[in-house]
Amino acid sequence: MSTPELDHLLATSPARSSQRCCFLLHVRPEKLAEYVAAHEQVWSEMRQALAAAGWRNYSLFLRAEDGMVVGYFESEDVDAAQEAISRAAISPHWEAAMSEYFAPGGGQKQILPQYFHLP
Repeated sequence: MSTPELDHLLATSPARSSQRCCFLLHVRPEKLAEYVAAHEQVWSEMRQALAAAGWRNYSLFLRAEDGMVVGYFESEDVDAAQEAISRAAISPHWEAAMSEYFAPGGGQKQILPQYFHLP
């Protein structure tokens, strides 16, 4: 539960980074195996688009009990990298292919604020 005090702490944390991004997605439990299998064969065009957009050290983690996916990537500028991938020609095709796996509303990235970092 968010409060104004917590929101302020998260927004002003010195650990915030423009170079790291962590987000949540939610996959339908009955589609988990297919979703994981799809990521074993990510299209080369999508891989190239992510790299061109500046995404690096991109990882996805899964909590199988409820389909919670945690994503993480780094970039010189996370906001610019997200904007660049959204403009990539392949992105709408990948998003359409992935949409069948997500729970209602679960395909919208929920960005998590960073509040601690140990370099």
